[in-house]
Amino acid sequence: MKFSCFILVMAFCLLIHNSVFSQNKKIDSLRFIIATSKEDTNKVVLLIIVFTETQRSGDYQKSLEYADIALALSKKLNYKKGLSMAYHGIGTSYTFIGNYSEALKNHYSSLKINEEIGNKKGIADSYNGIGNIYIQLGNFPEALKNHNAALKLYKETGYQKRIHHSYNNLGTIYFYLGNYPEALKNYSIALGIREELRDKYEITGALNNIGIVQVEMKNYPEALKNYFASIRLNEQINDKHGMATTYCNIGEVYTYQKKYDEASLYLGKSMLLAKEINNLEIIKETYNDMFVLDSIQGNYKKALEHYKLFVQYRDSLFNNESSKKIVQQQMQYEFDKKEDSLKQKQVITETKFQVQRKQKYFYWAGLFMLGLLSIFVFLNFRNQKKINMLAGEAHARQKAELELQNQQALLSERLRISSELHDEVGATLSGIAMYSHLTKEQMKTGQTVEIEKSLNIMQQSSTQMVDKLSDIVWLINPEQDSLQKLITRLEEYATDMAAIKNMQVKITVPDKIAEINLPVESRRNIYLFCKEAINNAVKYSNATHLELTVKEIHGKLEFSVSDNGKGFDAVMVRRGNG
Repeated sequence: MKFSCFILVMAFCLLIHNSVFSQNKKIDSLRFIIATSKEDTNKVVLLIIVFTETQRSGDYQKSLEYADIALALSKKLNYKKGLSMAYHGIGTSYTFIGNYSEALKNHYSSLKINEEIGNKKGIADSYNGIGNIYIQLGNFPEALKNHNAALKLYKETGYQKRIHHSYNNLGTIYFYLGNYPEALKNYSIALGIREELRDKYEITGALNNIGIVQVEMKNYPEALKNYFASIRLNEQINDKHGMATTYCNIGEVYTYQKKYDEASLYLGKSMLLAKEINNLEIIKETYNDMFVLDSIQGNYKKALEHYKLFVQYRDSLFNNESSKKIVQQQMQYEFDKKEDSLKQKQVITETKFQVQRKQKYFYWAGLFMLGLLSIFVFLNFRNQKKINMLAGEAHARQKAELELQNQQALLSERLRISSELHDEVGATLSGIAMYSHLTKEQMKTGQTVEIEKSLNIMQQSSTQMVDKLSDIVWLINPEQDSLQKLITRLEEYATDMAAIKNMQVKITVPDKIAEINLPVESRRNIYLFCKEAINNAVKYSNATHLELTVKEIHGKLEFSVSDNGKGFDAVMVRRGNG
């Protein structure tokens, strides 16, 4: 299941990637034609083509702008089919952005218009769009109802390409519902149609979907048969994303079959390809499968390494996803702001026109000057009040924008702290859990020496985790933001470390810079690299004297950690993580 939707999206992205250049040329040509064409239904069709191509290129904000223009012109011309297509395009863009409430609203508007004009294909497209949103929302009964309705209409209109998409969507819904026979039935029908259309990209996705269902049904030979068929097609079209994904799935099946050598071979192939194309999702899943394989074989050391790497890539993807959501929110906010700005300009322009018209009437109606003057003053006052109200609304929007920026800054800081906690604490706790399980196994066999080693590792890991948590809590405490408090903590750390080897510690900080306040990020970086330098000096230098010095040079702070030890050969140094 883990790759079923991913495979189809991946294939779609490859198609888009291969056609971006031609799309951009096509969009530029259409923009030129639109700029010189008159306002009629042909212009609506051109606008719809432009926002569809822009949508395929991934620029959903620009797509929404073109769709909005097409919608406004369709309303002006009372062009029903143009309205339905514009609403459908807006709904699709909102689906990609993740604003499902707006997406549903626009798809239902498109459905209503298509029903009015009797456009069966348009009705089916609306049902399809609504069904896809309900899949994303996890409302499978509604998704099933809409995709069945879409399939029925696609069959009536004979739209083969859409028919196989409907069968594929139905297969996905039944899979989520745990009805694997129905899922397999619908995926198989979709595969048959795709083979008739000879679309190799779509065929590989269908084969993988069928393989995933058969894995859930524990029919491993059939699953492998479909996976290997998918691999052969992927090699023909040089689809490295599809090959990496399928290799991972094959490795997983061999693990279930306890064919560990074959499982290791295909998981290794998956990892090589995934790293070659830098696909973090496939790398993450492959490390997870390697962790499971190593655990089953009792290779706990490698299992721990692979689990740590799985956690690292999982958290990286989580942070990337959070960043994408922030960008999507910003895109939506910018679009709404631009739309409001256009409406404001229109209202202000209309208001100014009314004032000019009243002034003209006042000029020609000299006999009624006093009365018209009173009316003019009243209208001018009312219009000024409206302008002031609009200015107040603009100020409120600016305030909301500032608040959004502050929320985004806070969210970024939370993501950084969350990532640090995952990196520093999550992997350590996972290691302790792994070694506690190993110790239980060692106790059963009476391996006293090995038990002691395992307990020592867990003790060391726990101590390191406490120290890391203490550092994290101290670094984010706003009461510790002065340079003096940072130096005090470094002095405490240096004194404690130096006492182990009877080293003398000297701290040199000018009084005039001791009370400087430091930003959180700067304080954190200074603390960590000074701490690492002190640690290395105590461990490896064989020195008797350790010194931390802070200087101000040309408005900048310079930190140095020095000792009178044996030194080192810079040429022979191996690069580490410090």
